[in-house]
Amino acid sequence: LLTITSASGGSIWGIDIVTGMLASFRRAEQPGVELLTQPVGLGFYRALTDNDRGGHGRQWKERRLHQTTSQVRRIQWHVADDGVRVEVVERIAPPAVAWGVDNAWTYSFRGDSLSIRIQGKPGGLGLPDTFARIGLTVGLDGVEKVRWWGRGPGESYRDKKHAQLFGNWQADVDDLWLDYEFPQDAGNRTDVRWVEFTGAEKRRILRANFGALAGASFSATRYSTADVDECTHPYELHERRRDDVLVRLDWAHHGLGTGSCGPWTLPQYQLRADKEFDMEILLD
Repeated sequence: LLTITSASGGSIWGIDIVTGMLASFRRAEQPGVELLTQPVGLGFYRALTDNDRGGHGRQWKERRLHQTTSQVRRIQWHVADDGVRVEVVERIAPPAVAWGVDNAWTYSFRGDSLSIRIQGKPGGLGLPDTFARIGLTVGLDGVEKVRWWGRGPGESYRDKKHAQLFGNWQADVDDLWLDYEFPQDAGNRTDVRWVEFTGAEKRRILRANFGALAGASFSATRYSTADVDECTHPYELHERRRDDVLVRLDWAHHGLGTGSCGPWTLPQYQLRADKEFDMEILLD
């Protein structure tokens, strides 16, 4: 584990030199308390909604978007003028197929903040027409409340959002999830500029800042994507409830559409998979 302590000594970050992923984050006031329960990883899939099953989701399953894994090709680090920089080259792809996404990660540690920039290039035979999302997933321990600036207070997606107003919002983490009659992706909040996860005594666990990026979103749930996909009744999902919180920080998201009973996601709300991307987020 490559350990990096911020210049002020307030944050202690750890990069796994085998996987190239951010695998540890601790605060100086509690150096023995690990805040990450799952390393940061890049993903392109969400649990299928009813509309996805009648629309683009069928191709996501056929092209194995839900089975992608990361293979690291190179990792290197050096001290820059403004801090420490770690660079990782990886390929994300499903097994036994020709398509994949080649990514260049740049971790820039400055003060108590960590900037993560990812430049991605999808390609290869059988590449899906669309992705469900482009974003990070990380597991956090001890989250009780969530604060954010964006659309709220309720659930919103790229093409399901105008009933939610812009503003500063706060909610208990368990109140962000929606229990649909058939388990599916839920609880997303879109058009978000920043989001903060806090624990006991309002102590900050992690804050993420998207800056002025349009269409960014987040979700925070007690259920993994695989668990949501596998369960067919809410009670089954409740039995798999986790103690930690899985946080999704998405730069871009595919719209919901009406594929269960009408047209698929309209072209202007689709997340096309054949385009390169260059995204950045600030964590502290």
